[in-house]
Amino acid sequence: MDAGWAGTFPVLRGTSTTEMVNALVAFVKESTPEQIKAWNSSLPLVQIEAGKVLDVQPLARDYSAIFEYGLPHSQKRADVILLISGAVLVVELKGDGSTGQAYLEQVADYARRIYTNHVLCGEEGVPVHALVVNYGMPGTERRDEWLTLTNVDHLHTEVLRFDTPGKAPIALERFLDQYNHQPPPSLVQAVRAYFSDQALPRIKRIDEVTGDALKAVVAEIHDTHHQQRRKLVLVSGVPGAGKTYVGLQIAHEHFLDDLAETMANGEKPSAPAVFLSGNKPLVDVLQYEMRRAGGEGKVFVQNVKDFVKRYSNKKSIAPPHHVLIFDEAQRAWDAHRVQQKHKDSKAVSEPAAFVQFAARIPAWSVVIGLIGEGQQIYTGEEGGMALWADAVQQGGDVWDVSGPAHFAPIFEERGIPYKAIGSLHLSRSVRFHFAHGLSEWASSLMDGTHSVDQLRTLVDHLWAQGYQIRITRNLHQAKAFLWDKYRDQPEARYGLLTGGRDKGLDELDLHKVKTLTFRAGPWYADPESSPSSCRRLNDAISEFSAQGLELDHSLLVWGTDLIRKDGRWDDALAMRYQKRGDVEDPLRLRLNAYRVLLTRGREGVLICLPNSIRELDETYDHLIAAGCRVLE
Repeated sequence: MDAGWAGTFPVLRGTSTTEMVNALVAFVKESTPEQIKAWNSSLPLVQIEAGKVLDVQPLARDYSAIFEYGLPHSQKRADVILLISGAVLVVELKGDGSTGQAYLEQVADYARRIYTNHVLCGEEGVPVHALVVNYGMPGTERRDEWLTLTNVDHLHTEVLRFDTPGKAPIALERFLDQYNHQPPPSLVQAVRAYFSDQALPRIKRIDEVTGDALKAVVAEIHDTHHQQRRKLVLVSGVPGAGKTYVGLQIAHEHFLDDLAETMANGEKPSAPAVFLSGNKPLVDVLQYEMRRAGGEGKVFVQNVKDFVKRYSNKKSIAPPHHVLIFDEAQRAWDAHRVQQKHKDSKAVSEPAAFVQFAARIPAWSVVIGLIGEGQQIYTGEEGGMALWADAVQQGGDVWDVSGPAHFAPIFEERGIPYKAIGSLHLSRSVRFHFAHGLSEWASSLMDGTHSVDQLRTLVDHLWAQGYQIRITRNLHQAKAFLWDKYRDQPEARYGLLTGGRDKGLDELDLHKVKTLTFRAGPWYADPESSPSSCRRLNDAISEFSAQGLELDHSLLVWGTDLIRKDGRWDDALAMRYQKRGDVEDPLRLRLNAYRVLLTRGREGVLICLPNSIRELDETYDHLIAAGCRVLE
């Protein structure tokens, strides 16, 4: 076990302090004389408090205590974990009575990580709470969502406050079982695991959210193969819901190996599906990781723009795959944008091109569109689902369409039969593993569909889950906070984000990276020792480089490209588009951009509105009213 000592409350009360300290010294190899002195001082007091609980709560004989618990995937240890009826308490023991904000944030993080990563805890399991317990000099007492400050002689009172006798405590051996502690991987981590293990990782909470959608898509593919037809399958979801994960599983596991048809050259394709993404940063990062792991990145994931160009130029050639998976399909280019970029006046929209490519494939084919809603941020991406409906309509009656119910009217009004499947919409985020409700908050903040009171209630709920939405006007303070927060977590990713059409941040201590020169692989994946690492907090990237990927914590430096003015969102100070006629609604693209920027952090977002930019004063006040909490 990754702990110095563990046992039930009765065993804790009956074990000598010397025996416990010896066990802790053996476990913590770097123990200092000061640490050993602290154990000798604090452990007897904790034993007394456990005895007080045993004296008044008969069920406490089944409660357990764990000392010097090594937090998985971290170099940190929690002083004490208490497993009681209906709760897990993370206890930190302080002998000097001092409790600085950085220390309290760290302790609350311990509780958040156990809450979200341990399969027996969380919203559908056992609540987790952190206690800072002063045992030397008395300190301030207070109670917050995730953190209680108290003195050691009140520890038994706090244990009884959280005690829920109608619920059984987590058994000690089950809590310590390493397989019950599963942090949801980032997309990059999942892909890295694929090349090391030759299988995408089976993560319980991701499977719970995406499993039904995956089964539905595979069933639709098999049905299309059986009917020997063509089909468009749409999978939609909130940011971070696992759409890309579903697509990667279909492309690279073995659900479809028995369906491949013989191609014109007499061979069968090595894989019946191909994963395509129009998100260049995502492609770059995945390919960078694959090369580092010894794989061939360009085989694993391909750029949709190159794919369209290849098969548009060679109209007699069919793609060697029956299933074409288009990630971020809501961002497909319209015909005008394709004609501009490919310098081809006869080019069609990307959805129309995919329907044409699929029609060339022998016998049957499926196009899967993975749809992230409200994330169109580029010129030429505003056509949305109508482009796909028009493409299928032009493809003829050999095409069927399946997808979430809310897309049905777009197709049915064109006379296209549509099969609505509820599981093809993923409404719950797995990327933001603390954050059920973040997408709703960000969308409502941008669209004005909720009052500030409703927005503040959503933020309170997010904080209660452990997701942190903070705000500051001091960029240096914001950077110092993140450096301190993740100092002992070298694998954690945090970085600077800013609006892609901002003109007001040029005098600040940040370097805005141009999208065309951005090297996504090193920024997202390199360690802090690399000058390119996001952890340096030097290079700020825009929504164009951030979409489709995530950080553990984001630092969003709010620019003047979207501000509150007279109670409304305004983009008058944003950089103008070179060809304004190509953009139907510039403000909508800005709102979508900030929706993306606000939802890049898996554990939290820290928003900085620099104090030197007075045009941001009303925006700052609005974000405070909408629930953002000031960084202390």
